Parts: sequence; C-alpha cells; structure tokens
Amino acid sequence: MFSSTMQIQPSDPPKNPIVAAVLSFLLLGGVGQIYLGQQKKGIILIIATLVLYCFFGIGVILNILGTIDAYMLADKLQKGQPIGDMEWFWEK
Repeated sequence: MFSSTMQIQPSDPPKNPIVAAVLSFLLLGGVGQIYLGQQKKGIILIIATLVLYCFFGIGVILNILGTIDAYMLADKLQKGQPIGDMEWFWEK
C-alpha cells in the first residue's frame, strides 16, 4: 500500500519547489504532493493531518513534514530525476 508502484517523470515546464511547498504548508500537508503527481500519497497526508489536528493537535508536525517532502521532491523533479508515486524525501 505504501510502496511506489509507478514513477513520476519530470515535466516541462518543471514543477516549482516553492509552489509545492506553499501548497503543502497552507493546504494540509498533501496538496503539494498532489501537485507533483503523487495523488494517493497526497490524499493520505491530508486525511492524516486532519485527524491529527482534530484529535491530538499535533497535525502541525505532519504538515511541516509534508511541506519539506513536497519541496525536496519537486527539487528532485526539477533537476530531471523521476520520483516514485509514494516516495518520501528521506528515501534515496
């Protein structure tokens, strides 16, 4: 469920890391991933962030991780490297 099953190729024009990070930061940590083409991962992040905000108030941590993830993966795409549909920034 959480392993990558497909590769997302760099686009032309390339995805902007700042746009991806701002979308993730302002819109629940997963919209930046959806912008990058990681739809399943983005939806999971949005739901998890909402649940953690509502029940534990610690969704901000997941929101920040989503923002960092969106920026780092958009940067990777911008440099011409493909990413997995469920890849995280700490993976190779």
